Amino acid sequence: MLKEIFFRVPKDKVDAFSDELIEMGALSVTVECLEGSDIIKDEASFEAQYWDENRLSVLIQQEDEIRFSKLFFEESKAVPEIDWVLQMQRNTPIQIIHNQLWIVPSWHQVPKEAKTVLLLDPKNAFGTGDHPTTHLCLQWLIEHPVRDKSIIDYGCGSGILMIAAKKLGAHKIQGFDIDANSMLVAKQNCVENGIEPDFDLNGTEGDIVLANIHLGPLLTLVDTLKGLLRKKGILVLSGILPFQLPKLLESYLPHFELESVDTQNGWMRVVFKKG
Repeated sequence: MLKEIFFRVPKDKVDAFSDELIEMGALSVTVECLEGSDIIKDEASFEAQYWDENRLSVLIQQEDEIRFSKLFFEESKAVPEIDWVLQMQRNTPIQIIHNQLWIVPSWHQVPKEAKTVLLLDPKNAFGTGDHPTTHLCLQWLIEHPVRDKSIIDYGCGSGILMIAAKKLGAHKIQGFDIDANSMLVAKQNCVENGIEPDFDLNGTEGDIVLANIHLGPLLTLVDTLKGLLRKKGILVLSGILPFQLPKLLESYLPHFELESVDTQNGWMRVVFKKG
């Protein structure tokens, strides 16, 4: 268990006393000016110039408290223990997209009424379904027939769009991400959902290509994305802000027909068709 100890320290003792506390095993030392003002700094020397009286907040292990009850001691209090795993789990509920797709973390029971279930835990790769750009792509997959289609997710992140497409009936799914860790996470997520992942895009073409990435990369990927699409194929782009739309259209309209533009919480989804 952690405890927080407070010391009232004169300004000429702050630095030396802070160093001593760290050497004694303090987990952290924070200086708080009693007047509630910021620490004043000497701009010439860049050294901290403290107020006459300063309050030091020190975080320690409870069993070390006796060693720290010494000169300048003011008070101590227990720090509430937090189960960060449980906290994260509570903050990651089941997501339901258009009453069609249930995104279920592993610590939740799958609801009986769930129609299409995607098992997904938050990991260090983009794409859990809660961001508007991901939600816009999932919404499109639900609202448009993908059964028996081949789908490519360029910039796949967690693999959520690949998995959703397969769960919604796509015949073939493929993905790619420039980040090696994202590719690993996407593969793990595919396996956890009983899907065999395919990340080899060499010589392949899809009926639908999804790209949920920022404008900068999208502007450089026009030819790449065009080459991945079959004739009359559909390109779904997300990750665009409204003020970026003219620049995107300038790059893509010479190569594609504009199908639709939709907005959610300040983010845009732009859908094109290859001629």
